[in-house]
Order: sequence, then C-alpha cells, then structure tokens
Amino acid sequence: MLRIYTYRIPFKKPFKTAKDVFKHREGLIISYSENDITAFGEIAPLPGFSEENLDQVREVLIMNKEHLEQAFLNGDAEQTIRLLEQIHQFPSLGFGLDTLLHDLKAKKRQMSLPQLLFEEQNHTISVNAVLPIAEKDDSLRQASKLISKGFQTLKIKVGHNFGKEIDLLNDLRTQFPVLNIRIDANQAWTTEEAILNLRNMEHLNIEYCEQPVSANDLTSLKEVKDAVNIPIAADESVRNKNLAHEVIQNNAADLIIIKPMLMGTFKNISVTKELADTHNIKVVFTTSLETAVGRSAVTALATGLASKNLAQGLSTGSFFRSDIGHNHWLEGAIIRYPEGQGTGISVHLDTLNELN
Repeated sequence: MLRIYTYRIPFKKPFKTAKDVFKHREGLIISYSENDITAFGEIAPLPGFSEENLDQVREVLIMNKEHLEQAFLNGDAEQTIRLLEQIHQFPSLGFGLDTLLHDLKAKKRQMSLPQLLFEEQNHTISVNAVLPIAEKDDSLRQASKLISKGFQTLKIKVGHNFGKEIDLLNDLRTQFPVLNIRIDANQAWTTEEAILNLRNMEHLNIEYCEQPVSANDLTSLKEVKDAVNIPIAADESVRNKNLAHEVIQNNAADLIIIKPMLMGTFKNISVTKELADTHNIKVVFTTSLETAVGRSAVTALATGLASKNLAQGLSTGSFFRSDIGHNHWLEGAIIRYPEGQGTGISVHLDTLNELN
C-alpha cells in the first residue's frame, strides 16, 4: 500500500537564505508496504531553490497515487517514475519516488542503500559544521567546541562585513592551523569585490569559496574562478540538473554543490557526477534541509558519488526542534551508514498527517 503523509517541522532558529527567512520546513513522506517491509521516500521542494512548490507536487502525487501503487505492485515503478519525471519535470518528486523504490529494493535484499547503489562506497563520510559569524571570541569558542566534537571542516558564512570576517578567519587559521576552512558568500559580492576579497584571503589556505557572485551570472563566476587561487564552488548556480551541466560544460567552477532534491532521480545525479568527472570538477553533496528520510538518501548517494577527502554538508538535523524519528547515526562529524536496512531510517508515522 502506498501512503502519503505531510510534515511541518519548526527550526530551532529562523533559517536565513540569500532570499528569505524560514521558521519551519514542510514536505511529504511517502511509504510503501509490501509483506513485512515498509520503504520510505521524501518529497520536499526547497523554497527559493526549487522551481516546483509543495502544492504542485502534492497534487501530482495524489492524482497518480493509485497508478503508482499498482506500478510498485507490478514491478513497473521505475518506468512510471521516469514517465512522471518527463511529464511534470519536478525534481523533488523524482528524487522522493526514487528513494522509495531503492529503499524497497535494498530492504528486500537485506542490503543498505549504498550497498545496493554502488559496488564501491565510502563506509564513513566526513561532515562539515557551520560556524555562525558572531563576536570574534564567541565564534572562536564555538569553533573550538565543534573541533572537540570531531569536526575537521568548518564552513563560515561571509559577505556582510569583510573586515570583521577576515579578522575572524585570520584568528581561526592561527589557532587551528590544520582546520579545513571553507567560506560561503551566498552571492554577496560583485565580480570585482570577489576577486579582491579572495586574493586578500589566499594566505589563509581556504578550502573553497561557495557562490561568491550572482547565481545567474556564469561569466562572472568563471572570471572569479580564473582570477584567484582559492577554489570556487557553485551552489545556487546549480539549482537543477540543466544548470549544473551548464556550469560544468563552461568550466565555471572548481566544484559543484549537489542537492539531490533539486536534481531529481538517482540517474540524473549519477549522470551529473560523471559529467563533472570529465571536466575535473569536484562534487560535494549537501542536504536541502530534509528530514532524516531525505538526508539518509543524500548520504547514501554521497558514499558512492561525492569527491573523496572532502567533508559533505549532511549534518543538518540539528537545525530542527524535532525530527520524524530517532536516527542519531545521521548526526555528528562522521557518518557511518548502517548495514542491511535500506535507508536505515525509522519513521514515527503516528506523528504525521496522512493524506487520503
């Protein structure tokens, strides 16, 4: 039986993006039960990033529920998912349904999702933490606390006050000489500002700078990339598969940040990774602030597709006041995927609202 649930989970603190502030995360959890096995997927368009919205996805899912259920029962789910993707072009729908399908396959074979997807995978994934910009002493104390918890990579949001930010970065580098430091400018700089600011940071051994300029200006992104020694990562510029391929084919970045909820099916994500490899562009996986269901699927993909020796942006469950289940293995500086349990996620369905 295919069932659809809605969730609305508040953040501990309002979550700020370049465009908006969000107090909660909304989405859909889908489950399919067959004999004694229940598989899960998550469909959660990310406001400000996804082109589709939750109402549109919910309508398509409800309209096709019986057809999807029959397809899973008949073993035709893969073809049906591909057809729905071609018709509606809603990446979050494709990602959620593909997660559901692969979770079911893995559980039937008593395998983990990474074991099902990849012949070779990283059994452990290193994760970065986000260091908020606060008063310098507070930020340094918080950095020390995160490092003591095992985080070897910290990401710092920049782009508001360069003097204050570089002062903090200088002290971070002095106190923690082997720390991996990456920065995220969230499109805050002009081309000239980005080049000047990043050149002034080159002595700090920054791992990479994420989205220094406007997401819609690949010419400027490439100009910055070619002008500085700090590697440049594209995030908002790769809001879907087609945009990701455009960044790759134009060599506009040294790395791309893949949010699978924005890319669609697992096949789309694999093809994007293969294309990035042909251009020597590295890949980092991050969540789209999903619940544990979506984060576990993103983590599974990262075990086989993420560039090695780079921390991934996966530990975002701590942003929520609660989650849809107790899945603590997904948090922390190192993630170890559980064996033999599909996505490895338990879901408290009684806490969700079912759609009929």
